[in-house]
This record gives sequence, C-alpha cells and structure tokens, in this order.
Amino acid sequence: MKRISLLLNIVLALAVVALYILHFTGIGTGRKSNSEVSLASGSATGNSIFYVQIDSVISNFDMANDLSGELESKFNSSDATLKSKQESYQKEVNDYQYKMQRGLITRSDAQNIEQQLYAKQQDLMKLQQDLTAEINEKQVVMNRQVIDAIMEYLKENSTQYNYKYVLGTSFGGNILYANDSLDITRSITEGLNTKYAGTKEKK
Repeated sequence: MKRISLLLNIVLALAVVALYILHFTGIGTGRKSNSEVSLASGSATGNSIFYVQIDSVISNFDMANDLSGELESKFNSSDATLKSKQESYQKEVNDYQYKMQRGLITRSDAQNIEQQLYAKQQDLMKLQQDLTAEINEKQVVMNRQVIDAIMEYLKENSTQYNYKYVLGTSFGGNILYANDSLDITRSITEGLNTKYAGTKEKK
C-alpha cells in the first residue's frame, strides 16, 4: 500500500469540511516565516479569513507520515500472512490433483480431501476479508487522528490572534482562488510538527 493512499483519503475527508469556524494563532517565537508575518499583519488590519493547503500540510506533517508508515507496515504484515497461507493451500491442491490424475487415492479419500480443501478455501476467503476490514478500519482511524490533530491545534492556539475562519483548500476543491498573502500553510505545518515532536518526546 502506497503512503499516498492515506494522504488522498485524508484530503477527501477534509474536503467535506471546507470551512473551519475557528480562532487561529501563529507559531512559537524566533524569526517569523513569510506566512507568520502575514498572520501578524492580518491580525493588525482586522483580516479574519485565512487558508491552508491541506494536501501540503498533510504531506509534510510528521504525524501523518508516521501513521502512514505504521499502516503500510501493518498492510505488509497482513499481506505476508495471507500469501503464506495461500501458498500452503495451493500446494495441497496441487498434491491432490497429482494423486487424482495418477489414481493414487481412493474415491472416498478424494471426497474427504475435497471437503478439507473446500473448508480451507473458505477460511482463506474469510481471512482475506477480515484483514482487509482491519486495514480499512485502521486507515479510517488514522485519518481521523490527523484531522483531529490539525483542528485541535487551531483551537489550542486561538488566543494570540483573533482570526475567525481558516479555510482548507485542495486541488479541485471548493476554493478555486485565494490570495497568497492569506496562505498560512507553512505556519500550521511548522506548529503541528513542533507540537508533535514534543508529544513524542514525552512518550
């Protein structure tokens, strides 16, 4: 599974929420980036609407990348388990066919083997369905974790700047144009990564 799958699913989920009615703030201290300067000047002039490029935020958000890596690892593990069982099943099928073609087993034994192979085939199908459902569920949970982290960050930093709206844009989304001076993507990404790094250190 490619990591871009997680990214695309999150972008689609965020596209549904085109408008965040939240207060927003800037990032930390030290030298300000261009977007942080925009935030500060926007606060001074009373500008209340800014936007972030969601696909860019997510692709550069360390938490999203870590979760995507975990999901890919889980998928690879599940895929390896399934392939191993499928190969074992196929060997038994080949052995059965070999013996049948050469008349090496009785009709009664053949029926018993067929029943056993059918049961194993059903077990494999169920395993495949269960593993797929597990991966899909884990992906949904991870998508929500990333979305929640972004929205929670905006809420937590609502006191320093008095911005009323933060829009989420993506290619082909609802917002077809926005002035670059309102783009705070870099600030959000930096802030999210700083917070996430602090959370990982505590763990």
